[in-house]
Amino acid sequence: GFAHYNRSEGVGAYNNDGTLKSNARVIYVTANNAKTVSLPITTSTKGEETRTGLQNIIAAFEKGLETRPLAIRIVGTVKAADMDAFGSSAEGLQIKGKSSAYSANITLEGIGNDAAIHGFGILCRSISSVEFRNFAIMLCMDDCLSLDTDNKNVWIHNMDFFYGGTGGDADQAKGDGTVDIKGKSSHVTVSYNH
Repeated sequence: GFAHYNRSEGVGAYNNDGTLKSNARVIYVTANNAKTVSLPITTSTKGEETRTGLQNIIAAFEKGLETRPLAIRIVGTVKAADMDAFGSSAEGLQIKGKSSAYSANITLEGIGNDAAIHGFGILCRSISSVEFRNFAIMLCMDDCLSLDTDNKNVWIHNMDFFYGGTGGDADQAKGDGTVDIKGKSSHVTVSYNH
């Protein structure tokens, strides 16, 4: 699909053959550790700093200096109250890069048949090479997934999207959108979702 346009090395943390990319790191996120999971991230030319909490780890990618791929594996249901913070007050978890030219190589994936996030959605801004697969997004704040501004090479597949919070417009009686793609976002594949 279009998510793979000009990406011979694959989208997200995985190669096209399904293996993890070289130097890829994996973290497992549960309701019990979403606030305490930690990972060293390159945030300056001086090196790494250890970030704690899922949103805090992902926020470190905004510097555009981390080059190691990251697979974030969701186990069970992670609710809004389980999270350390949200980068977006309107959507929830924010994945933001320095610019869409920055290949973050991040995969958010569910492990098992009950992987879900509940009570928040995900906002992507100025990021490239991000994959979402195999989990549910339930009762999101606004959109389940919002590709808001200048994103490239994003692959959204094998996901379950449920109703979000009630919106103010007539067509939002059961919530807003499941996947919004706007703001110059390009090369996006949305496939095999429910």
